[in-house]
Amino acid sequence: MLGVEWVLDASITPLVHSVSPGIHIDLRFDADQATGSAGCNEYGAAFQAIGGSISFGPVNAIQKACADQVMTAEAAYLRALDGSTAYKATTSTLHLTGGAADLSFTAAAAPSPTQ
Repeated sequence: MLGVEWVLDASITPLVHSVSPGIHIDLRFDADQATGSAGCNEYGAAFQAIGGSISFGPVNAIQKACADQVMTAEAAYLRALDGSTAYKATTSTLHLTGGAADLSFTAAAAPSPTQ
């Protein structure tokens, strides 16, 4: 789970009517910090994950304005992330549950080494 870029799939759609094509929402865990892009703004929060349970500290995000549809998806994602209470991870998938919506992520492909 640590050090992987997790990319959100369409699991946010129950909270918003539609998600703009090309919107990129991701999540990374390093030590005790979770960071990522919420579609428009970068965000970060402290987190704790023990035995399938997860909790996030206050989520802080940059306050840059974007298109209304992107901002709506971003707010829904951050609300769901903040409320997440459980996780299940494999090498290629991450599922967060317990928040306003269950969030499903796929591990981003690692960049190929340059030659």
